[in-house]
Amino acid sequence: MPSEGLAAVVGRQIMAIRRMFYVHGTDVDRTEGPIELTFDDGSVLLLDAGTDGEELRVGSTRWRDPFAGLTEPEYIDYIAETGKYTAFDVGAELPYAQLLGCRISAVSESRLHDDRLRAATFLVNGSKLAIETLADELLVTWRPM
Repeated sequence: MPSEGLAAVVGRQIMAIRRMFYVHGTDVDRTEGPIELTFDDGSVLLLDAGTDGEELRVGSTRWRDPFAGLTEPEYIDYIAETGKYTAFDVGAELPYAQLLGCRISAVSESRLHDDRLRAATFLVNGSKLAIETLADELLVTWRPM
């Protein structure tokens, strides 16, 4: 039985999908990063790796760039030197485009030894969208059935 935050999305229609990818200069690491689903009722599901690198965090607010609007030279220099996560609308890209307009029909969870959430799998349009934490990274995979 899914936890309350995840169980609430069953039956909701996905209207938009964003991924947060790490950007450093012109390089974009699209291998991992948070995912945000926006539903037909305006609600949001944000999934991200926890600060411990093991737990899957579940949120209900849109991802916000912590550096947005900061103009201090030290922040600008920091971003130029190290990079930062940036939100990308991926709804028009495969495989995400196959999810738009579809309803989540079921959710299953995987838990850590201490019962914290580690992964979630969503059944959407007859396929599985798997979201899991692995060594500080959030991995998203699409498995057609």
